[in-house]
Amino acid sequence: MINRPLPGDRPKYFTLVDVEQARLEHVREMVNKVGTDIHFEYVCNADPTQNDQIVASLTNGSVVINATGLGKDLPGSPVTEKVRFPKFGVVWELNYRGERPFLQQAQAQQKQRKLTVEDGWVCFLNGWTSVLSRVLDVKIEGALFNRLAKIATELR
Repeated sequence: MINRPLPGDRPKYFTLVDVEQARLEHVREMVNKVGTDIHFEYVCNADPTQNDQIVASLTNGSVVINATGLGKDLPGSPVTEKVRFPKFGVVWELNYRGERPFLQQAQAQQKQRKLTVEDGWVCFLNGWTSVLSRVLDVKIEGALFNRLAKIATELR
């Protein structure tokens, strides 16, 4: 996103929340090396109630991503059941397995808030088929990808 040539194709604001300050500082260093006109905010926080407040402050159409591992590696969600996702927003659950309550929270608000909800399962399938494509020297795209995704989803 940082390198998109047209300002209209880049977000104006990017809020990154992590439970470890060291990881936030690492991202800050990377962003500073690249340089950008995007305003970055780095928040060290593990309190889901505070995350609810951060999500509530977002403008309509914002993107909210769960890349915490909560719901996959550890139980829970980075937000509470009281979270209110931004209207017309995109909510992306990067986790592809586990209970994934964050995904369920977004799906519960999908119609009312007019959300686009993305499931990390599709991203996972893209990653694995990309590796298999290289290993097997076979293009896995279009109808073949859809067929394999259907089989994987049924066996999930």
